[in-house]
Amino acid sequence: MDAFPVLIVIAVVVTVMEVFVAFYLIKRHDMSMWQSLYTSLPVVVIVWIAAFTYS
Repeated sequence: MDAFPVLIVIAVVVTVMEVFVAFYLIKRHDMSMWQSLYTSLPVVVIVWIAAFTYS
């Protein structure tokens, strides 16, 4: 089994952290789900595109 490239691992970590950020924004700052998705989704998409492009 081949090891995951480092960029894919970083993308997974960033995705998990963005999920925690979204929950934090929803619970602590009373944002709606769509507002937190609007702030977190672009980061996740950019990180995954960069990970697949450069690995």
